Amino acid sequence: MELLNLLFPPRCPICQDVLEDSKSLICEKCYKKVIFIKEPFCFSCGKQLEDPREELCFDCKKHPKSFDKGRGLCFYNDEMRVSLSAIKYHNQRDFVKFYAAEIKKQKKVLLNWNVDLIVPVPLHLWKQRKRGFNQAMLFAKEIGNIINKPVDDKFLIRRTYTTPQKTLGPMERVKNLEQAFAVNQKERKRVGIPRSVLLVDDIYTTGATVESCARALKKVGVQKVYVYCIAIGRDI
Repeated sequence: MELLNLLFPPRCPICQDVLEDSKSLICEKCYKKVIFIKEPFCFSCGKQLEDPREELCFDCKKHPKSFDKGRGLCFYNDEMRVSLSAIKYHNQRDFVKFYAAEIKKQKKVLLNWNVDLIVPVPLHLWKQRKRGFNQAMLFAKEIGNIINKPVDDKFLIRRTYTTPQKTLGPMERVKNLEQAFAVNQKERKRVGIPRSVLLVDDIYTTGATVESCARALKKVGVQKVYVYCIAIGRDI
């Protein structure tokens, strides 16, 4: 381990500088830049609410969700955008350790959902082959270890290659993902239909992606669908 640290010294998941303390997972100064989501939460998607008298965020009032409840770890700010992009596009998988340690602090919430199966939001097969991995699966595995639940990255599949969501407006995103996801029938026969599923993704903005996934899951008989995302946008 010491040799590995010398060859590949641990880096901060935010500024990506080498950590002075090899036992740390993030710089002290960078930790302050991570804005964790706190109560009050939107009763539906889990976004932080500005007004504690409200139950739903503006988006969930306007566009009710098919999933039952969501939660996010932190706000999707510039620091999170850079950090998650480093994981996704530059193979900085070690950065996941920091997020896993923070997710563990929410273990009670995740256990209370009492899910049967954890499912990462799938990538299209072409994109996953190009990238080499699905970043949502990295986070899903960590959550599976935290709450001791099985993870299945074959249960849900992405049937179509869609335009990147970040280039589209809110309504365009929903239309872009219509019929994009489906339950893998072979996997369905192998494992059956779970009563409740936890969907895991890295970023939640409008929620169009997890909404499409939730609809596909409920279509085949999943009763409860929960959503956990690492970074979640502010109310829109």
